[in-house]
Amino acid sequence: MKYSIKYLPSLSRDIHQIAEALTEYPDKARRLLKEMDEKLLKLVDTPFMCPAFHARPMYRKMVLEDHLLFYTVDKQRHEVRACRILYAKMDTARQLE
Repeated sequence: MKYSIKYLPSLSRDIHQIAEALTEYPDKARRLLKEMDEKLLKLVDTPFMCPAFHARPMYRKMVLEDHLLFYTVDKQRHEVRACRILYAKMDTARQLE
Protein backbone atom coordinates (compact mmCIF):
# COMPACT_ATOMS: atom_id res chain seq x y z
CA MET A 1 0.00 0.00 0.00
CA LYS A 2 1.29 3.46 -0.88
CA TYR A 3 2.07 5.98 1.82
CA SER A 4 1.06 9.62 1.76
CA ILE A 5 3.60 12.38 2.42
CA LYS A 6 2.81 15.05 4.99
CA TYR A 7 5.01 18.15 5.27
CA LEU A 8 5.09 19.40 8.86
CA PRO A 9 5.23 23.14 9.67
CA SER A 10 8.74 22.66 11.10
CA LEU A 11 9.92 21.52 7.65
CA SER A 12 8.35 24.58 6.04
CA ARG A 13 10.22 26.82 8.48
CA ASP A 14 13.48 25.04 7.72
CA ILE A 15 12.94 25.42 3.97
CA HIS A 16 12.29 29.13 4.42
CA GLN A 17 15.52 29.51 6.45
CA ILE A 18 17.50 27.61 3.83
CA ALA A 19 16.11 29.81 1.06
CA GLU A 20 17.11 32.92 3.03
CA ALA A 21 20.58 31.56 3.77
CA LEU A 22 21.14 30.67 0.11
CA THR A 23 19.82 33.87 -1.48
CA GLU A 24 23.24 34.40 -3.09
CA TYR A 25 23.16 30.82 -4.44
CA PRO A 26 19.66 30.37 -5.93
CA ASP A 27 20.75 27.44 -8.13
CA LYS A 28 21.97 25.54 -5.08
CA ALA A 29 18.69 26.19 -3.23
CA ARG A 30 16.62 25.03 -6.23
CA ARG A 31 18.78 21.93 -6.66
CA LEU A 32 18.44 21.02 -2.97
CA LEU A 33 14.65 21.45 -2.95
CA LYS A 34 14.29 19.51 -6.20
CA GLU A 35 16.34 16.65 -4.77
CA MET A 36 14.23 16.73 -1.59
CA ASP A 37 10.97 16.50 -3.56
CA GLU A 38 12.26 13.69 -5.78
CA LYS A 39 13.49 11.62 -2.86
CA LEU A 40 10.36 12.22 -0.80
CA LEU A 41 8.27 10.88 -3.69
CA LYS A 42 10.24 7.63 -3.51
CA LEU A 43 9.07 7.22 0.10
CA VAL A 44 5.50 6.75 -1.15
CA ASP A 45 6.49 3.21 -2.16
CA THR A 46 9.49 2.59 0.10
CA PRO A 47 9.07 4.56 3.36
CA PHE A 48 11.76 2.57 5.17
CA MET A 49 14.50 3.01 2.54
CA CYS A 50 16.47 5.43 4.74
CA PRO A 51 18.14 4.35 7.98
CA ALA A 52 16.97 5.28 11.44
CA PHE A 53 18.88 8.20 12.94
CA HIS A 54 21.16 6.73 15.63
CA ALA A 55 20.71 9.64 18.08
CA ARG A 56 16.90 9.75 17.71
CA PRO A 57 15.70 6.37 16.39
CA MET A 58 12.10 7.54 15.93
CA TYR A 59 13.40 9.56 12.95
CA ARG A 60 14.72 8.27 9.68
CA LYS A 61 17.52 10.22 7.99
CA MET A 62 17.71 11.08 4.29
CA VAL A 63 20.90 12.63 2.89
CA LEU A 64 20.39 15.63 0.57
CA GLU A 65 23.66 17.21 -0.62
CA ASP A 66 24.99 18.93 2.55
CA HIS A 67 21.66 18.69 4.40
CA LEU A 68 19.77 15.94 6.17
CA LEU A 69 16.03 15.46 5.99
CA PHE A 70 14.41 13.79 8.98
CA TYR A 71 11.09 12.02 8.74
CA THR A 72 8.90 9.59 10.65
CA VAL A 73 6.71 6.77 9.38
CA ASP A 74 3.23 6.07 10.74
CA LYS A 75 2.47 2.49 9.70
CA GLN A 76 -1.16 2.59 10.83
CA ARG A 77 -2.01 5.71 8.81
CA HIS A 78 0.33 4.82 5.94
CA GLU A 79 1.86 8.25 6.27
CA VAL A 80 5.39 9.64 6.00
CA ARG A 81 5.83 12.85 7.99
CA ALA A 82 8.63 15.06 6.68
CA CYS A 83 9.75 16.81 9.87
CA ARG A 84 12.98 18.77 9.44
CA ILE A 85 15.72 19.57 6.95
CA LEU A 86 18.96 20.61 8.64
CA TYR A 87 22.48 21.47 7.59
CA ALA A 88 24.49 18.27 8.07
CA LYS A 89 27.27 19.95 10.09
CA MET A 90 24.82 21.17 12.75
CA ASP A 91 24.23 19.32 16.00
CA THR A 92 21.23 17.65 14.41
CA ALA A 93 20.37 15.50 17.43
CA ARG A 94 20.00 18.63 19.53
CA GLN A 95 17.90 20.34 16.85
CA LEU A 96 15.47 17.42 16.87
CA GLU A 97 14.72 17.68 20.60
